[in-house]
Amino acid sequence: MISILDGSGQRRMLICPVCGSKEWTKRYRIDSWNIEECGACGFAKIDPLPVGEERGKYYREEKIVERNIKQKRPSQKFSRLLKRLFSAATGREKGAIFYNKLRRHLSPKSKILDIGCGDGSFIRKAQENFVCTGIEISEYLASMARGRPGLKVITGNFLNTSFLNEEYDGITLISILEHLDDPLEAIKKCFNLLKRRGVLLLKTVNYGCLNRRIKKMRWTGFRPPDHVIYFNPSNLKILLKNAGFKKIKISAMPLNDNMYCEAFK
Repeated sequence: MISILDGSGQRRMLICPVCGSKEWTKRYRIDSWNIEECGACGFAKIDPLPVGEERGKYYREEKIVERNIKQKRPSQKFSRLLKRLFSAATGREKGAIFYNKLRRHLSPKSKILDIGCGDGSFIRKAQENFVCTGIEISEYLASMARGRPGLKVITGNFLNTSFLNEEYDGITLISILEHLDDPLEAIKKCFNLLKRRGVLLLKTVNYGCLNRRIKKMRWTGFRPPDHVIYFNPSNLKILLKNAGFKKIKISAMPLNDNMYCEAFK
């Protein structure tokens, strides 16, 4: 565990999960949270971390749409426009990039685990070629996913779920890592669940992108207390190596708020 409850009942991350440093620098203040950066590797996190009910309410399905509307900042309009133009120009639907990567790396009928599968949209598509299992912490979204014919979906917290002797050829972690306050534990569990030569496909916000440097505290990647941790390509690669992965490819473009990773066991 890399976070503790202090004397005032607030939970704080004292040790960097990437490099073990205890030196933090405050970079931004957003609402009630500080964004603090590791002085050694550049990993960033919010302080204090959300606790119990404070965090749980941000995952309630009734709040999802309301929260997205309330938290949209003017700077997001331009980002959304760029994303729509990019999708139109390339013909890519949401999740297609991961589906195509799975097809490139794995044979048909390979076993796939999608962590944070939401309403099952991605695994519904992936099911065309693979044997898919999804896990989703929200009972509401998990029930939506189970309503799609043929989908196997587990309700629960990935870190607290026992997969018995299951092993997977591929694991997808799409826009999930930034929500977790113990990323090394999560990536190690992914590594242990993969078969030899299995692949982890990961998408997370890129703290090192040019947009964040320009927009600073107005960057759309900052969504405390929903997003609690932030990586750049170099410290994400270190984290993956620390978890056991050997071959790692990270794709990041300066004007894209996200980065994409392929890591092989």
